[in-house]
Amino acid sequence: RLGQWALRTACADLARWPSPIRCAVNISALQFANPELPTIVANALAHSGVAPSRLELEITESVFLNDNAGIEAMFAALKRVGVRLALDDFGTGYSSLGYLKKAPFDKIKIDRSFVQGATDQDSRNGAIIASITSLAEALHMETTAEGVETLDELELVRLLGCSHVQGHIYFKPMTADDAAALASGNLTVQPDGPQSARAPRQNLLRRVVVLENGVRHDATLRNIAESGAMIDGLWNMPEGCEVQIEFCPGQMVAGKVRWARENRAGVEFHEPLKRRADGSFEALGSPHGKGTPSADPLPSVSQAVSSRRRGVIFKHAN
Repeated sequence: RLGQWALRTACADLARWPSPIRCAVNISALQFANPELPTIVANALAHSGVAPSRLELEITESVFLNDNAGIEAMFAALKRVGVRLALDDFGTGYSSLGYLKKAPFDKIKIDRSFVQGATDQDSRNGAIIASITSLAEALHMETTAEGVETLDELELVRLLGCSHVQGHIYFKPMTADDAAALASGNLTVQPDGPQSARAPRQNLLRRVVVLENGVRHDATLRNIAESGAMIDGLWNMPEGCEVQIEFCPGQMVAGKVRWARENRAGVEFHEPLKRRADGSFEALGSPHGKGTPSADPLPSVSQAVSSRRRGVIFKHAN
């Protein structure tokens, strides 16, 4: 019943909005398995008077776990109603690509887990996004990059060919009334967000000592930010291992190796470093006296958590 209410409400809201605007509704695997779903969708559209092409149903890969003829019949019935179909959270499910040969999707939505970190050095996420957009283009499907929150991410997904963007870079989730007010005005919206998801890094060459499982490594600090550092000289350092970095006598910073390539590793600090007013880091010692430790103790270890956030979807304007 909750699913039926969501469909009816979405169609009623669409009827109040200008005709170019579409609305997407998530369809659960349980709803998809209901043979009455095409009738429920058709009734919601008929009651509101909305054109079927303005309604988009978002379906996750979980519906393909039970591969049978009923799935193909359901897709065919929904397409006969005239609605659009989107494959949501692409790349996070358990199915193969085989279903894309049969399922008549109009759009592939790239999960935000691929967007996050795509601009980081040595990240493979950008290559994955490019592959998905190429696949979608070959299958004549649109693509939406989910969870875009920074200008760097927006620029990257545009360059990689994504046709639509969803995320806080444009808007945070809003009520139907707020969306109606927005739709009644100028729909040209400028992105608004931070340039980057991580703090600017300071490039430098500095000898440091890295302790890993009781073993001392003499290494070279290449760059550093509040959240982490890139270090050379750590051969065969396993990803995920805990390390301590001695930047200067008396200043030890704990962190975890997030990535490692040959003799280079990226370390994420457990606690962000403190900056002085002049922009220098306290952990690196006095800016006027090399090697002099800071008088302030380092903060304790803490854990950071992130929340899944979504927003309004916008199509790129050329």
